[in-house]
Amino acid sequence: MADVKRKTLREILLGWGAKILLALLILSFGVWGIGDYVAPTQGYNIVATVGEKEIHLSTLQNEVQFQVSKLQRILGTNFTLQKAKAMGVIDSVLQSLIQKEVFAESAKKMGLVISDELVSREIKNDQQFKSSNGEFDRIRFDEAMQRAGLNEQSYIQMYKSQLLQGQFLSILEAAQFVPLPLLKSIYKYRNEKRSARLIAIKHSKIISAADVNETSLRKYYNKNQARFTAPEFRSVTLVKLTIDDIIDEINVTKTEIQNSYNERINEFQVHEKRQIEQIIVSSESQSKLISKKLKGGGSFYKLAKDIAGLDKSDTALGILSKKEIPIEGLSNAIFALDTNIASTPIKTELGWHILRVTKIFQKQKKALSEVKSLIRREIATEKAIDNLYHLSTKFEDELGGGASIEEAAKKLDFKFYKIPSLDANGMDISGQKVKLLTHPVVQVAFNTQKGQDSALTELGDNGYFILHVENITPPTLRSFDTVRAEVKKALQKKERAKIAEKKAKVILKRLQKGVSMNEIAKELDVRIKVTSSFLRTGVGLKEILPGGLVNSLFKASKNEFVSAASDKITYVARIESITPADVYTNKLALDTLEKQLQENFIGDSTHQYSDALRSKLGVKIDRTVIAEAF
Repeated sequence: MADVKRKTLREILLGWGAKILLALLILSFGVWGIGDYVAPTQGYNIVATVGEKEIHLSTLQNEVQFQVSKLQRILGTNFTLQKAKAMGVIDSVLQSLIQKEVFAESAKKMGLVISDELVSREIKNDQQFKSSNGEFDRIRFDEAMQRAGLNEQSYIQMYKSQLLQGQFLSILEAAQFVPLPLLKSIYKYRNEKRSARLIAIKHSKIISAADVNETSLRKYYNKNQARFTAPEFRSVTLVKLTIDDIIDEINVTKTEIQNSYNERINEFQVHEKRQIEQIIVSSESQSKLISKKLKGGGSFYKLAKDIAGLDKSDTALGILSKKEIPIEGLSNAIFALDTNIASTPIKTELGWHILRVTKIFQKQKKALSEVKSLIRREIATEKAIDNLYHLSTKFEDELGGGASIEEAAKKLDFKFYKIPSLDANGMDISGQKVKLLTHPVVQVAFNTQKGQDSALTELGDNGYFILHVENITPPTLRSFDTVRAEVKKALQKKERAKIAEKKAKVILKRLQKGVSMNEIAKELDVRIKVTSSFLRTGVGLKEILPGGLVNSLFKASKNEFVSAASDKITYVARIESITPADVYTNKLALDTLEKQLQENFIGDSTHQYSDALRSKLGVKIDRTVIAEAF
């Protein structure tokens, strides 16, 4: 148990089956399925068919659970199945399963076959499974299976499926070619930089606003009633059954802590780390020149500056373990170096690398005393989950006997809360955030009828909650008298923006007639700002400008004046400088763009090809089964 991980609440309580690695990343193709026929219920275990191939509910559940577990490692344990559903993960997984079957069925009809001998050969030749001496490494292969959560048979089957799909789609990938003129045009378009001279008219500085007498205020109020309507509010009673409420009562013995430490000893190893520097260049000749000069006693930093254009800070990669270096060729080379000895040039997709290790931090083991509290809490959490399950059963028994959720909570000494007002954004009637609530609680509160109890619902991995909706106050237009100040503020803001817009139009006309920006700025008693150089995406700006202004500046000629407004400022601007992108100075960036465009072309082609195959084979989805299961 060298790699023990704390199980999720759902894994422990529901005991879902084995996790199967997706052959395709679930989000790589997006949610297709437009035009798919929504079939009548085919049987509880079938969620979709591709031609005559059936996709079972258990397969979908296993795939979804695997993805949720993977996302929990990235987003934290509060990422629940409900959140995954809201993000579209379930449908994405289903579409990925369908996609895999579409390609598999189509490959089968074409007579494509992947033999066991080919699979074995490909695995042995796969770089990810090779040791530093270039031989197949069984340990690396086993580690890959472990990361995927699969046994050997399942992993090989998954690998075989990927090979088949790769063979089937290879003609699309081979056909993709980005013409050099198109590549250069896109590169120039994306990387052209501009700066601008700005005159900013701040709306808050405009004193003369429209008449805000009673008549104009009421007129604005009547025309914008939705803006002054209070949202629907609900009053609820909330009961929470959480691990935090009972974890301190859980007994964990010294023996349990010691045994867990012994079982997880590898987890408490601090791996060797190295402080690394690198010089990276785009050509082999440059790398060889640097390597030769280093061997002759040249300065690492001076060569980095003179040949690669890198400052000392640019050469620092930081202090990293071997696993933290994503490129295997580099990681192996770095961890074979002695300190202050530069490597020979190493080629990767990024360029040519010359590496140096300046300090080595040896592998260490954390003592039990350092991790004792962590281990105790994890063991206590495991036990608390089991206890929580039994307590939730007792709670449901009380409800089944006719008790209200408040009565059941009091009997079992659970915490309950009275929330007098709650809107769909988790705010109370005064506009303050209700601290007790998470998004799932609010969502459930607004999906439960008045006078009804919700279902007992998971609260992430921390427990459960249940609530009772006491009362519902529908959206109500607030009276004019109660929002008069708010109406006045909104009307004045609107009118100031109008005045600023009119001023900008007048200024534009004057500038077009030859009046200088300096003269206009002096009249307005403002300073002209000159922006930093920025791309058409806005990258490079040191202050936020309206998207409309950035777009206008990239459409304008150098001597043209433009105007655009944000919520608080109206701008008048002219281009200060235009810096065209030089396609010859950054080959790495050009190569990266070419690769991105090729991938986009392949993705689009694959998408269109898949749509055609889906239509030909016939895809049916039973949404009823999916809705009931999730």
